[in-house]
This record gives sequence, C-alpha cells and structure tokens, in this order.
Amino acid sequence: MTDEQLHRLLTAADPLPADRAARLDLGGAPDVLLAGLTAERAPRRARGSRRVRVRLAIATAAAALLLVALLSLNGDSGERGSGTAWAAEDLRFAEASPLVLLDSPGWRVVYADEESRIDGELQYRRGATRPLQGEIKIPADGRPLPADTNAADLNWRGGGIGEWYRDRAASAVRVTTAPVLGTTARVYQYEGGTPGHRDITALFRYDGRVLEFRAGAADLGAFKVLLASLARVDTDTWLSAMPPSVVKTGDRASTVKRMLQGVALPPGFEASDVEGEGLTKDRYQLGAAVLGAVSCRWFARWGDARADGDRAKEREAVAAMQTAKDWPVLRQMASEGGYPDVLLDYVKAMPSGDWYGRPLIGELGEGLGCDTAGVDLPSP
Repeated sequence: MTDEQLHRLLTAADPLPADRAARLDLGGAPDVLLAGLTAERAPRRARGSRRVRVRLAIATAAAALLLVALLSLNGDSGERGSGTAWAAEDLRFAEASPLVLLDSPGWRVVYADEESRIDGELQYRRGATRPLQGEIKIPADGRPLPADTNAADLNWRGGGIGEWYRDRAASAVRVTTAPVLGTTARVYQYEGGTPGHRDITALFRYDGRVLEFRAGAADLGAFKVLLASLARVDTDTWLSAMPPSVVKTGDRASTVKRMLQGVALPPGFEASDVEGEGLTKDRYQLGAAVLGAVSCRWFARWGDARADGDRAKEREAVAAMQTAKDWPVLRQMASEGGYPDVLLDYVKAMPSGDWYGRPLIGELGEGLGCDTAGVDLPSP
C-alpha cells in the first residue's frame, strides 16, 4: 500500500469536520490513543516492518472511527450537533457549499442540488407545500403574478459578480443595499409582483463566491429582515437540514439503476453514461439527468437516421420514445415539475420533426439538456 493510498484511507475514515474537531475537549483520550499506537508500532523483527505499517494504518483508522463514533454519540458542548457520523462524501458536499442556512422560524430546506463542485442551490419553504420545479405559468390576461412569499432560494457560484449586478439591475424597479453575513449585498426588487407579494433578490460575495438570495416578500423591508436571517453554520447542522429528497453521492449509483427500471434504453447504454458522477443531487434533478441521458441518445439516433434516410432506425427511435409516458421515473416526476411535460411534447413532435416551424433537433440541446448530458446531436 502506497502513502497516497494510506492517505485516502485515513481521510475517508475520518468523517469529523475540521472546524468541529478544533473545538473538541478530548481530555486524556489523545494520550491513550498515542500510547496504544506507539506500542502497536514497535516491530518484533525488521523484515516485518512494512506489514506493521499497514497494521498501523488500519489501527489508526479504526481508532479514529471509534473515537468519532463516541464523540458523535456524546456530542460536544456549544454545538447543535445531530449525533450523526457523516460519510466522507456527505462532508465534501457540505464543505463545497458556503455552509449558509436561512435561520428563521418556520423555514426549512426542501431542495438541494450541486450543479458542479463550485455551483449549487438550496430552496427553502415556509408551510406544508413544496414548490414545483417546473416553469411558472403566466396568466393569459397579462395580470401581474404575485410572488410566493413562502418560497426562497440561495444560489452559490464561482466567477465575478459584475455581470450578475448588471443583469439584475436591468430587470429591477428599485435598487438598494443591505447587510448580510458581515458584508453588504446589493438588493434588487424586480418588476411586477403585487402589493405584499414582491419578487426581490440580493447579490453579494461570500467565502470567495457569488451568493444570490431570492425570495418573495411583502416589501423591501421585509426582505431585508429575511436576508439578515442567513447564518453560517457548522457542517453537522447544515447536513442535518437537508431534506430526504437529496440523493447522497454514496447512494447515487443504486438510485440511478432503480430509475432506469422500466425505461427503454438505447443500444449500448450504461448507467455510467449519466453525467454528474460525484455530485450530490436532488432526486428530481437526478431524474432529469437520467432521462436526459436516455432521451438525448434516442433523439440523436433518430436525427442521424433521418439524415441517412434509414427509416427502420428512425421508427425504432420514435417507438422507443413513445413509451416514455409509461416510464416509472417520469410518472414520479410529473407531480413535482414540468420536465416530463416538456419531454413528452418533444416526443409528440418526433414523427414530423417539426417544432413550431423549426427543426425539432435544433431545440433539444438546450431545451432537453442534451448539451449537459454529453450527447452530440446532429445539425438541424
């Protein structure tokens, strides 16, 4: 076993966040642990030293796990710990975020998703109803749509903030500032909304990233109170706030396989073709990634067949996608958002290849997510 392999072993074996470890009062435990490890390390004969080092690594990992388990069960003063010993990938997910929660009575996290290792999103909800993930339907008569004052979003992303300032200002009717997390945010009240139900967002830099907090609020004053409720927390508190819909990295492979059950798969398709390995996803977004990986490959096969004049291959792809309405994962997602409706609309357009006077194949890259699913579509 190499030093690098030992390092990975020990890292995975220690689920205790560094910020929490620094505050622990361990008493005499380190001395006891050190004495035990020192005794284990003394070799009886020189040619067995490599074996001893391996035993030492395993003993260290086991001791660390035991110590952490005891500490997690007992808790430590000054923290709102859950008593959970988190897996290494759970901790990576938490520490890739800004570790910020909305600490206001009645609000809870209902959705969490990693778009990449530096971009992510949390959705908060007040009350019993979870917001849909689909598009908001605009009233046909053009009346302003009231903002949902029971919903809020926190997004984090890398890069500069200037472009975001300009974009939000272009749609704002009022611009001001407000304190948040030891810094100052620019606050934008968007056009539209109704009295008592305004759509307001705040942009600020924190922890080396751009954070955006958006919520429905009665007015700017109420929004500023909510913005001031954002609080930095420890990893244990952050992970304990995650909803059951979050699919942890360790559960991803088995979840993807279950989602693929009952789905018509393109020739040669593997579960590993679903993009986003290593990311923690909300179940709805993971479902969209799975369906996108499958559907985009069928659409690519269909587009190639049309270009080549291969009618049999074209009919095969159309027939496969017409079963989408019966895919179990699509049925489950239908109650949560608009992705299934969009996919089925594209399926209906397959026989003609027409999308409101434009080639259907040209709409799928962005509309269905084929661009991010790693699928190259043929040119329109």
